Amino acid sequence: MNEIERATTIVSLQKLSARLETLRHLEIADLQLPGQQKRYEQTLEDAYAALAQVETALDKLGQELDYQHQRLGEVRDQRTGG
Repeated sequence: MNEIERATTIVSLQKLSARLETLRHLEIADLQLPGQQKRYEQTLEDAYAALAQVETALDKLGQELDYQHQRLGEVRDQRTGG
């Protein structure tokens, strides 16, 4: 993961946290006010989009970690003859 990808992931995680905080403070009664339903839906969509970006980045990091584990394991196996 390069610096740009890392920065983008951090921003997505911050965005997810901020959207969740907004949703936590939203009162159910507020949804009955004009325009609030749309605001809630947009906030929810933004949160899911940010979550998807974070999940993609974590999957990529997990794949990298698996690759490094395999690579180092092969070297270890060669050294121990096994």
